[in-house]
Amino acid sequence: MAKDHPTGKSGLYQAILKLETPEQCFRFFMDVCSYSELSAMEQRYNIAEMLADGRIYTDIRERTGASSAIISRVNRVLSARDSVLRQFVEESRPGPDDTAYVETYQGRQNDS
Repeated sequence: MAKDHPTGKSGLYQAILKLETPEQCFRFFMDVCSYSELSAMEQRYNIAEMLADGRIYTDIRERTGASSAIISRVNRVLSARDSVLRQFVEESRPGPDDTAYVETYQGRQNDS
């Protein structure tokens, strides 16, 4: 059986647009992604932030454990004129309180 390929027409994208808080978004992605999938997405976003801050590949690799191929791929995406990722990295830096919900959620998971 052939695997479905992303088309951008799935109800997934409409569901994402309905998410209202960072906590709701985190919990949604925890529901629909495996741990490794979500970790990979977070890692790539973190790499994008580091590249935007002017960090060099070796520093990023040491901090994230990402391969140079992944770092290079993220860099290519950021270099594209129509990069939505670059737009988000430039416009929406997280505030100091934005990670509190993750720590709370993970604490609840560990208590179970």
